[in-house]
Amino acid sequence: MKLTLGDVQHCLTGMAEECREFAVINAVRTDSRAVEPGDLFFCIEGWNFDGHEFAAQAETRGAVAVVASRMPEGVTVPVIMVRDTVRALGQLASCWRDLCGSILVAVTGTAGKTTVKEMLAAVVSRKFTVAKNYRNLNNQIGLPVSMLKADSGQEVWIMELGISVKGDMEELAVIASPDVAVITNVGPGHLEGLGDVAGVARAKSSLLKYMRQDGTAIVSKDYPELWAAATELTGSPVGFSTSDESASCHAVFLGADDDGRGRFRLRTPTGQGEFTAPFCGDHYAENVACVAAAANALGLPFDDIVAGVQAVEADCQRFCCRPMGDALVIDDTYNANPLSMGRSIRTAVAMAKDRPLVLVLGDMRELGDEAQARHEELGRLIRDVAPRAVFFKGAHCGDVLCGLDGGVDFTAVEGPGEFLAAWRDMELADAVVLVKGSRSLKMEAFAAALCRELDDRAGTQGGVR
Repeated sequence: MKLTLGDVQHCLTGMAEECREFAVINAVRTDSRAVEPGDLFFCIEGWNFDGHEFAAQAETRGAVAVVASRMPEGVTVPVIMVRDTVRALGQLASCWRDLCGSILVAVTGTAGKTTVKEMLAAVVSRKFTVAKNYRNLNNQIGLPVSMLKADSGQEVWIMELGISVKGDMEELAVIASPDVAVITNVGPGHLEGLGDVAGVARAKSSLLKYMRQDGTAIVSKDYPELWAAATELTGSPVGFSTSDESASCHAVFLGADDDGRGRFRLRTPTGQGEFTAPFCGDHYAENVACVAAAANALGLPFDDIVAGVQAVEADCQRFCCRPMGDALVIDDTYNANPLSMGRSIRTAVAMAKDRPLVLVLGDMRELGDEAQARHEELGRLIRDVAPRAVFFKGAHCGDVLCGLDGGVDFTAVEGPGEFLAAWRDMELADAVVLVKGSRSLKMEAFAAALCRELDDRAGTQGGVR
């Protein structure tokens, strides 16, 4: 970062303190524990903390100035006063984005945002230097912090935008002001704050209103509510699809090879062909088509798109396949909504083939009034795919059971220990186990416990410990 304190003050207040104008800011911090000499500290008020209470600590660690909405105690460095520090953080990121002049790609959608961002970064980095947000730092704090970490030497910024209530996108989109706006899909996620699927589509599509002049919209054609909302805002979005072969970019999943790698067919304006990649599932075909459309808009040819996609490493909690002994554990525990849950289950079924399939699932949160119906719907899906067994954690266990209507071995569990005890009694061999649930249920603990159990069992059977 090459902003001076004067630049920051001018951006946030319209004024600059002449004597401080040449003090250069090294980085922007919202956590006082991460402050280093030369940093600027923003006092953010959260549910469980208030950054104003840690301003003096930030100064002790070397902060050259503080941005605050009220005067913090015990601070002697300059304090830039603003009405709302979160909005000011976004405002500063927007100013920095204008100064750098890099191409910004904004990625949003109900499912697959982070995967698309990571995949697109791998592709685009074959031609450009790239900045991106870390994992899913995509909200009103994470987005601007990620943008402020980028610099003008990085030619393309790929930024994920996550929303949960009405108005979120308007706050984020004005900060990003994208040159390329990407909407992966829409589905019943965050219904508590966005209403219904049509409301989700409208909220996600509002990103398109904030594109820069001559910006490009990349939108899935496979979701009618999304395509309708997008075409209402911009007459000519670039469409991608897994079902409409007339779309600009089209991809299909052809199944898994003998090594568990996915086989895909992709068509773009610059080429077409089949290839293998280190992930499986129809939902990854959607991600590939989306990435291809965005990369094509940035001038990447077909061969670079394929090579970049093949170089992507799977995230440890996003459908990460872990062979453990004779079993395959699929850790998809980062989060869950009805769209991603259905996709993961169907992909696990396809991968299992004739092997026993076990589902270790948790509640899908933030569904509002639709929570009961969506969990009953999940139960019906489970009944249709007929796994060997289901373990379920959460308050909607009864709703899933209602949808199941019998026919499947179903066990409600509270923790990994209870699950492992039941797992041992099953004495399964060669099983495929999918673990998934909303973030707050911490289903990764179930995946980790099972992996340890399987590893111990394999070691004991092998005679080496």
